[in-house]
Amino acid sequence: MKNHKKKNILILVFGLFLNISNLYSQNNKEESIYNLFDKTIGIENLGISNGPVYKDTYTTIDNNSMYYVSNDFRKGSVVYDGQIYYDVNLKYNTYKDELILIPHGESKYSTISLIQDKTSSFTLNGRNFVNLNKKLSPLPELTTGYYEVTALREDFNFYIKHFKKLENKTVDNKVYSNFIENNTYFIFYKGTFYTSNSKSEIVKIFPNQKRKINDFYAMNREIRKSDYDQFMINLLKHINASLLLTEK
Repeated sequence: MKNHKKKNILILVFGLFLNISNLYSQNNKEESIYNLFDKTIGIENLGISNGPVYKDTYTTIDNNSMYYVSNDFRKGSVVYDGQIYYDVNLKYNTYKDELILIPHGESKYSTISLIQDKTSSFTLNGRNFVNLNKKLSPLPELTTGYYEVTALREDFNFYIKHFKKLENKTVDNKVYSNFIENNTYFIFYKGTFYTSNSKSEIVKIFPNQKRKINDFYAMNREIRKSDYDQFMINLLKHINASLLLTEK
């Protein structure tokens, strides 16, 4: 029964892996075909243009925001209701875990929230995201929602759950919303999801890589402090390269 459950998880995650490849490995010719199709029938008539109206009700200062990377909309791609859409204006609300879209022909003030159940994956700011379901793992930390994914190989993925927690900030007797990044990290390896929020958790997953992990931490202190997400991505790529060498 346990092996059967693990097999189902592998099938689901491999499906996600294939979905990532379908979205992010398209060449320029294929992208042009999709864009021509959308233009021909009119993007405003496509399913992606339908969704609940989105409004930002929080007031922040000092360029603080609840969005991934930037408060501004950026060009991205999305797989929505089984259809790939390129060159759409997106931004990702990491506080509410919502993907926001400017419908074709509308201004940045007329925005909708894409229905999460229909949004299987997207790209934004050069990063890849997939929609994971909590049923994939018994880990309580892994909840249904969007995760940035680094696909290392078929049975080895690294996931970042971007999240910003809300705190109030008082300036000149006025109360503002202040969002603080509080990401969590997961590794999918050989059919199982693991939390990877500390060095000890990572070493526990890869005990034979302990020395290399310690060396990587020692040699990459600066990026660990300045960009922890990128540090973790680099670390997992380093571990994967080392594992490939030992498996030969």
